[in-house]
This record gives sequence, C-alpha cells and structure tokens, in this order.
Amino acid sequence: MEIGAWKKVKIGDVTVIGYVSHIGYSGIQIEIVRVARIKNGEVKWTKPTRLLFEKHRLEPLGRLLDEKQDKTALIDLALLTKDKEWFEELTGKRMGERQ
Repeated sequence: MEIGAWKKVKIGDVTVIGYVSHIGYSGIQIEIVRVARIKNGEVKWTKPTRLLFEKHRLEPLGRLLDEKQDKTALIDLALLTKDKEWFEELTGKRMGERQ
C-alpha cells in the first residue's frame, strides 16, 4: 500500500473509487480521496472527498474503462480537480500555444 495508489472499496451496492492520500501510523486506517463511484454498472465522477477505510476493505482498482474512455475520464478528473497542468498534458495543449 502506498500513497497515490488507486483503490476501490465496496459499500453496499456502490463501489467507491479513489487514490490513497494518507496511511495511518498503524497502517490499518487508510485515507483515500474518492473521485468516482459505480452503481448499477455506471461510473459517476464526484467531487473529490476524503474518506477513511480499514486497509483490508481496499482492493486494487484494476481496469474499468477502455483506452478512449480512460483518456476522457482522466480529462474529466483533471477538470474536476482543477489540475490545469495535468489537463494540458492529457489534451496535448498548453495555454497560449497555437494549433
């Protein structure tokens, strides 16, 4: 388990998706930043929210989307988190550059 690792956790009929943002001193309590949830097979991007889980509940994220969907989802996530540099990297555009 390391900071930045993508994880998923099942909560009832919803699967929460996020990345590890903090590991407690004992290594048992793990804080993730939730960025999406899956319900009835539908992925919904959410406002990033910090949540705390026990380590044993977290699973590796694996692959959710195909390559094209991945890029679109990452662009959406960059916008949601207001990460201008990442957005520009994903879209291949830098502000002020002409195409």
